[in-house]
Amino acid sequence: MIPSRKVIKAFLHQYRPLLSLGAAALLAELAYAILNLSALPMYVAFVLKRPTELGVVMAAFLLAEAVSRPWFGALGDKVGRKPLLLVGPIITAITAYFTIRLHGPFAIWGLLILKAIDGFGSGALWMNAFAAVGDVVDEEHHSAAMSMLNVTYMSGIALGFLLGGVVDEAFHSILASFYLVSALLIASVVIMSLLLPRRIGGASHAREEKKEPLHDHVELTTLEEPPAEFKLGNMLRSFGEVPDMLVLACVIFLGIGTMMPVVKLYAIQHLGLNEKQFGLAVAPVAAAMGLFAVPLGRLGDKYGRCVAVCWGLFGSAIALWVLALFRSIVLAGLAGIIIGLGFTVAFPAWMALVASATSTKRRGEVIGAVGAAQGLAAIIGAALGGYIYSSDRLSFPRLGVVNYNVPFWWSAILMTIGTVLAFTWMCKRNGARDVGNGVKPWQIKMVVISSIVGFIALFVWIGWRYTQPVAPDRVAWEWVQQVYRGRPDKAMKYTIPSAPGGWNGREKSRETAKTFVYYKKGLGALWYTVFAPVYVNDRLVDVPVKFVFKDETPKWVNVTVCKPASSREWKVCGVRPGE
Repeated sequence: MIPSRKVIKAFLHQYRPLLSLGAAALLAELAYAILNLSALPMYVAFVLKRPTELGVVMAAFLLAEAVSRPWFGALGDKVGRKPLLLVGPIITAITAYFTIRLHGPFAIWGLLILKAIDGFGSGALWMNAFAAVGDVVDEEHHSAAMSMLNVTYMSGIALGFLLGGVVDEAFHSILASFYLVSALLIASVVIMSLLLPRRIGGASHAREEKKEPLHDHVELTTLEEPPAEFKLGNMLRSFGEVPDMLVLACVIFLGIGTMMPVVKLYAIQHLGLNEKQFGLAVAPVAAAMGLFAVPLGRLGDKYGRCVAVCWGLFGSAIALWVLALFRSIVLAGLAGIIIGLGFTVAFPAWMALVASATSTKRRGEVIGAVGAAQGLAAIIGAALGGYIYSSDRLSFPRLGVVNYNVPFWWSAILMTIGTVLAFTWMCKRNGARDVGNGVKPWQIKMVVISSIVGFIALFVWIGWRYTQPVAPDRVAWEWVQQVYRGRPDKAMKYTIPSAPGGWNGREKSRETAKTFVYYKKGLGALWYTVFAPVYVNDRLVDVPVKFVFKDETPKWVNVTVCKPASSREWKVCGVRPGE
């Protein structure tokens, strides 16, 4: 039955503040997703050409946001929510514009300042957006309203990569998405200024709550809901009460934070996707997480919260190992889906466990301490991730592990450790009060034994790999990386000094270094991708390399890698223009 116009009008009138807040939040989250996850990594890595500092830049934003949230929440209680809801997006709209004006040797320092200011803007917006729900919606509808903001959060991520990539490709510029960010935030400000009530929250808006609740209700935090105010003393006190939760939060979010700055760079540089293709790959994953968030989130209530957390982390750990071990677009897509669904199952159950792990008097304090541990671990991980991704100091070519996939190895190892901690320590402390007494003993033994066997197999594989030659595509990648950086002397490690046909490794490495540096500095090369090797025979391989430029017209180079009769190792023995 279709509602009448009168019913629809009454509904819109009653819920206009909430709907307006939801629409504005969707535009704002879309803008923040484009800015921090899509546009910023591309700008720092390929315009400023400072990929090692990308993680520190993102950490500056995350730290400023985390520190400012409690303060802006308290300020909103005094002066009202609306001024801060408007100021937050305005600040980021301005910083997004000035970000792309930064160039030169001090650009990173300026960017750190801008991202810190940007973090304050985000803290002002989101802290008061969630607090405003309590001011514009009756208490019995709080959970549903919070879920609506969760949907806007997931929708922003689902569409952010895609919309940012589409705009950049349409205007043939990495900078285009920064202008889109400013436009979206201005639209968000216009909606809130025109449609939200003049006064939201504040001292004059506070409602007295004289009645005691009829029952103890555990209000779960959402993906973006701000935790209680954090103090170091609270974390230390909470560690004695929920040490398993705090340690698990640090381990898991340190791994997730390490991947956060580099996911898009990895997809573009090493899987050969363009921005639009990456957005199309991410959108269904994030959309599925949003659509199935409620039904999957209820699995913890049905089968047990420990069960949901443990098996959600277990699936995510397996998917991360797939990302670490294989370079495949199909496998990366499947792994992304599994990780997304795994966290969709685990996160609500995790927050429910945290909320129920202590008394009602200290619940907010414990949730705040765990949330702070998650945030600090993610900040440290983000700061490390960009550096690890761009530095070859942690490369192990003989294992097939070079710097661009070290963050995924690190995340997989930490997720595996976290999974074992969840099945053992966390379940032992919390399983007795869980549905069905938590995870079964045989399941715990199976996971622990599987993890031990897996790590033993990993060490055996490492030992075996060190008896084998470095894979030819890894040799080509290491050589190209060194000559692209203008280091032909270091590239000689991967080159045959001389070969039939007039090949001189030292001279050719120097000549190629001049060409590749010209690609980068003279022609504005943004990145290069080393593709899978094409075997000519068992001792001769061609490795295609693609250079991408600002005008999106690629240049191809074929690197020939051969295995001399007198050696087992693959070495670069030729380079020529590709087709």
